[in-house]
Amino acid sequence: MRKEAKVAKQAADVAHIAGYYEAGGHHGSTYQYQGFKVNKYFTSDRFEKLTADFKRPNGQPMQGFGLEIETACNSISNDSVLAEVLDKLVFAQFPADLFKFQHDGSLQGSSTVECITQVMTKLFIRNNYKAFKLMYDHYFKNLGIRCNSSCGMHTNISNACFGKTQEAQETAIRKLYYIINRHYSVACNLFNRSTDHTMYCRQMDYSEAKTMNLHYFQSNHGVCFNLGHVDEGRIELRLVGPQISYGCFRNTMESVFFLVERVRSISWADCDSIEKIFTGCNQYVYDRLKTKCNLSVETLQAIKATVKHEELL
Repeated sequence: MRKEAKVAKQAADVAHIAGYYEAGGHHGSTYQYQGFKVNKYFTSDRFEKLTADFKRPNGQPMQGFGLEIETACNSISNDSVLAEVLDKLVFAQFPADLFKFQHDGSLQGSSTVECITQVMTKLFIRNNYKAFKLMYDHYFKNLGIRCNSSCGMHTNISNACFGKTQEAQETAIRKLYYIINRHYSVACNLFNRSTDHTMYCRQMDYSEAKTMNLHYFQSNHGVCFNLGHVDEGRIELRLVGPQISYGCFRNTMESVFFLVERVRSISWADCDSIEKIFTGCNQYVYDRLKTKCNLSVETLQAIKATVKHEELL
């Protein structure tokens, strides 16, 4: 027997779950994110290595999204075992080193793990919808892994997704902040967040959205829209709720993608109108509006007349 075969494998060697503050930061942070072997920016069908402080070597900004998928499981009673199952089985369907694990004491279940992605472009996420479908509808379903009411799927968005200049980015971010808080109940349903579970994503004051200074905005774990990392190159949507199936996940992501692009061009006046906000959305966003958002027949009919069809999984 080889000498190394006699050494017991430690749980920490199997699947490391970072403590909540151990990780140092999220997507776009100024600190290396512990748990990833290499900091990466996943694009359409490949990745680009990032520096230790999460920057592109060429100095160009990232236009990506980072997900924090919170999971719970009652059929597995140990967090590290759940992380091992996720790492070796479920996430094996994705490109290597896309996910890392973190503890989150707010989650409820016999075992719980927060799964955090590296930075991904919209095209990369869409190109991997097949893997997300396998994750939610096959592995999660059959292994008893779920995203329950205590869970969420915080979504980090690069500032560069909102425009080419800092001024354009900040104006678009203010509009998204305004829309989500001005139409809070619709936004909850749009992102599959129960209005009964908003302790960590409460509605915020939007009265001064047009002029608020994003760089000095007070933010914390109780708000729906976190601006605490805008100087690091990202904002965080904490309102996004637990995704219970692939269809739910896809429609939520398509809603996020649409709004991020919509706020780049929509006027402030149109931000008060649900009909005008969602003009030109695709069929997946429309399906969410129709089935979850309690909109009037007239509003739905007006939006439906403008729907742009996209063939996605």
